[in-house]
Amino acid sequence: MDRARIAGPLVAFAFFAGAAHAQAVQTQQGAPPPTTSSTPAPSAPSAPASADASAAATPYFAAVTADNVYVRSGPSVQSSYPFGKMNRGNVVRVVEENFGWARVQTAGLAFAQLTGFVPADQRVQLSADGATITATATTELRAPNIGSESTPESSWKQIGRIDAGATLTVVTRVDTERGSIWTVRLPDFGEGWINSNFLRRATAAEAASFDKIAEADSAAPAPTGEAGTETAANPEGADASATGSLADATQSAEVAPPSKSPEQIAAETRRATFADLESTWLKVKGQPLADAELGALYGRYVALSAECVNDPSMKGRVATRIAQLEVQQEVQNKIFELQSTRARLNGECDQINGVALAIEARSEYTAVGVLNASIVYDGVRLPLLFRLVDPSTGQTVSYVAPGDGFQLSTMLGTLLGIKGEKCYDDSLKLDTITPKTIDFLTSRKDG
Repeated sequence: MDRARIAGPLVAFAFFAGAAHAQAVQTQQGAPPPTTSSTPAPSAPSAPASADASAAATPYFAAVTADNVYVRSGPSVQSSYPFGKMNRGNVVRVVEENFGWARVQTAGLAFAQLTGFVPADQRVQLSADGATITATATTELRAPNIGSESTPESSWKQIGRIDAGATLTVVTRVDTERGSIWTVRLPDFGEGWINSNFLRRATAAEAASFDKIAEADSAAPAPTGEAGTETAANPEGADASATGSLADATQSAEVAPPSKSPEQIAAETRRATFADLESTWLKVKGQPLADAELGALYGRYVALSAECVNDPSMKGRVATRIAQLEVQQEVQNKIFELQSTRARLNGECDQINGVALAIEARSEYTAVGVLNASIVYDGVRLPLLFRLVDPSTGQTVSYVAPGDGFQLSTMLGTLLGIKGEKCYDDSLKLDTITPKTIDFLTSRKDG
């Protein structure tokens, strides 16, 4: 009897001790403790580990913190141009952040008065009243280059794709010798880039003023309950589906993230510029050495090196590429010398004779040469320019900027005498000519 009396409590103690140990282990591993009754335990709210990461990637509303802040066609000062300006208090919707730049939608009140360009070709159809155009096939939305008076010739960057069926409001039509374009109100699916240093997260009130629809919603009367009384706002009890994406985007708007320092922004800009140059370098390296645009690319790397005074790591990488380009330019110059000597010995070259005639006639050309396309200045990362090369050596004489009334793309491979304004472009670090007159010195040879 004594043993039975002692064994009973010992067994019970061991059972509860084992259960307590199992509960402690489960708790340490993140599992809920087991229930000890038939009544179901209330489920704990789920908190997925990726919640913070997804929230950080969610689009949000931001307010502009200064006046005359440019909206650019790309995340770079060197390889993009501005197509609009924002002022202090304007609210934009940010969909991505990258290297100190914020990608924003061309939507809301801040973009209501800005315009874009659409090619006036068979891909769009004008409405009967002339107020809208409708895309009949996929076409492009281009950003007007406000730094060059928004002329169609200087505006080549695409900031949106217009799918078939999309309708846009027409502002005007512009006809040029290169073609015609429609000026349209910017649709909300376009994209622009703003320096993140001039943005902060918007407050809930600022986010509500993002567009006219949001303003109308904020002015609507409060909902009433069954008894006819007004229902007070209750963020904790509100239905998430009723608040919509606007509430999701502004839940954390009151807490602004720490702004990046000017040094951090400058470093991110340098990295983006270096990545652009390296991409161009791969293309130039694929050219024959005699035709490669080494000088133009060399100038871009030298300009970047001057900005890396306080960035030894980046300066070292740039210096390595500069040294490589200097060696290749020396070899290229030797090739030019050999080709020039060979050309002087061959007096039957039509193109050389054409240049000789131009010199003998003392023609007052700003430059003479064969017009070629440029890989470095291809109108994608950098402005569109054409190369004027020496017909005897292939060496670049100057770069020609597209001018009004000249379709330079139809003159490739032709020996030209160009009169125009020649000036040094400090941003591009090279001489450019804007043609006023162009003379054909010889006809283009097919093939």
